[in-house]
Amino acid sequence: MIRLSLPPGRALLAAAIVSLCTLTAPFASAADKATPPAGKGPATGKAAPTAGAPQDAMMEAMMKFATPGPEHAVLNPLVGKWKGVTKMWMAPGDPTVSEGTVDRSWVMGGRYLVAKHTGEFGGMPFEGMEVLGYDKMHGMYVSTWIDNMGTGIGMSEGGVWDASAKTLTVKMSFDDPVTGQKTAFRNVTKIVDDNTHVFSMIGVKDGKDFTQMETTYTRIP
Repeated sequence: MIRLSLPPGRALLAAAIVSLCTLTAPFASAADKATPPAGKGPATGKAAPTAGAPQDAMMEAMMKFATPGPEHAVLNPLVGKWKGVTKMWMAPGDPTVSEGTVDRSWVMGGRYLVAKHTGEFGGMPFEGMEVLGYDKMHGMYVSTWIDNMGTGIGMSEGGVWDASAKTLTVKMSFDDPVTGQKTAFRNVTKIVDDNTHVFSMIGVKDGKDFTQMETTYTRIP
């Protein structure tokens, strides 16, 4: 990767603009030949538009959607190292309980929050990774998930933040390996305070919400 002397994330935008300029260069040259003298537009007597205006407008629009905002800032309480106690229900009744850790940190200039999970699942070592962010273009929280219990990549279907409840809800789905059918669920993260948050994975069973997993995270000093 070539490192440019630009702030994080700006290099990609600059590359996009350079590509745009390269593609439009032949058309710009042709337009220059047809431009009336003294900077006047054809038959109007008005000044011709500035040559860089379209590129400037595109850069401004791209930067607007590429700059982290307050929607990203609400995720700050999730940053850090945490101990998690997980309860899992495969069916109604007493849950199985396990422990693990998660380490979350911002990457790419505060655009994405990366979480690295470790623990156990079914008596086997477990590791997973989530990338969480806010898509300003589409106005929703987005995330991806991978772990060592499969070979696919879980993709979110949109998420919202409830400021009054301090709750982030992200909709997702996965392909059930037993039935082969797509199963929908939602991930709900409740920020209790700066040192505690609770994650719940909620599906639907017999037409009713069914909490499949609940993890209480406590900050590691």
